[in-house]
Amino acid sequence: MTWLPLLGTLLGAVIALGSTLLVEQRRERREDRRTRLKTKQEVYARYLAAHADTRTQLRIISVASDLTDEERGYRAFTAYAACYAPRYELAVLAPQQVLALAKDFDRCARDLRDLIIEGTRIPTHGRQRMQKYLAALSAVQGAMRTDLGADSDE
Repeated sequence: MTWLPLLGTLLGAVIALGSTLLVEQRRERREDRRTRLKTKQEVYARYLAAHADTRTQLRIISVASDLTDEERGYRAFTAYAACYAPRYELAVLAPQQVLALAKDFDRCARDLRDLIIEGTRIPTHGRQRMQKYLAALSAVQGAMRTDLGADSDE
């Protein structure tokens, strides 16, 4: 009977240690999810901001009548170059459904860039490509919001 108090104490210590480890593990997982979500938000925001800036620059270039073909091409390539780094960040972090839509969106952005290099004025002759670009933008934004759980009722 002298072993019973010792065994009870030992069993209590094991239970306390186990529950502490379980609570700590759950807390770490929760923190990891929060960190991952915040990182995704930042990467998605950088990606969309780079494309928004590029779109603005391309529209400005498309209506500038004083540019030579060489200047227009250089500026268009330079404007789109800002989209490369965020795209590679996205490739590392985003799920496949976001990546597939982002790839289509990037293709539409490059098509706009190429139109401008050719000398096409987006407001007058590139409306169809711009509409396709905006539809691709909407699709990728929707996929990002879904991935982030932005539309859930949590």
